[in-house]
Amino acid sequence: MKLALSSPDISTVPTQMQGMMGCARHQGGRSSQQDQTLCLTSQDKRCQFLVVADGVGGHVGGELASRCVVDVGAEMFPTLLNHGLKPAEFLSRFCAQANQEIRTRAAQAGSEAYSTVVALLVNETRAYWAHVGDSRLYGFKGSTLIHQTRDHSLVQQLFEQGKITAAERATHPDRNQVRQVLGMDATVSPTLGEMALSADCAFLLCTDGFWEHMAPDEMALILSAEDLAFTASLWVRQAARRGGAQGDNVGLALWRAPRPVARRWSFFR
Repeated sequence: MKLALSSPDISTVPTQMQGMMGCARHQGGRSSQQDQTLCLTSQDKRCQFLVVADGVGGHVGGELASRCVVDVGAEMFPTLLNHGLKPAEFLSRFCAQANQEIRTRAAQAGSEAYSTVVALLVNETRAYWAHVGDSRLYGFKGSTLIHQTRDHSLVQQLFEQGKITAAERATHPDRNQVRQVLGMDATVSPTLGEMALSADCAFLLCTDGFWEHMAPDEMALILSAEDLAFTASLWVRQAARRGGAQGDNVGLALWRAPRPVARRWSFFR
């Protein structure tokens, strides 16, 4: 049986001072789209902000929750510069505000609504990230994976306790059970991280509909592409194909440090 794949939603924000970005998502084999992506650049091009969210809670609740996350992100991003917030403080406030907004909208709609989130904030010298749930950030230097976020999930806990192997994680019957999501409790505790940037840094943010079907070496290949928006659109399709007719939604956001511009010399006679 062939899976009819619709066109993915794509967005990109290339900048001159900062890195290249690309976002895409795909509905996969689901009847609704509960993944959301966001790529923003500040007006002065000194900061970039990427968000990926995966809604949980049925068709209505999942869509509502993930939409809340990107809405809050788009609304809050300008305050980073306007109010002089430190990056880690901004990311913590973003998660807290998205958590509260989901709970408020869910109560108004009379629906259960939850969402994962993974967010990346990049300035001219450092990268900062936060995540809640099992949407992930992968950090690379060149083709080498140097950081991967740890899922807030039952399977992650079992793996760290030595009760299951790395191979068993992918097929465990409880692999979709997350221990923390936005909208579940009155407060939320995101996991934060940061690192200094170098010329060969790149980051991939994604939902489980993507990372379940992709290996790190494929991710490194994706991040090496010239056009990250076009590449993101191709690879969310590929993840959807691998997921099959019952496959999950797919959300993907990419960031890569700007490539050095070669200096050209002119000679005059």
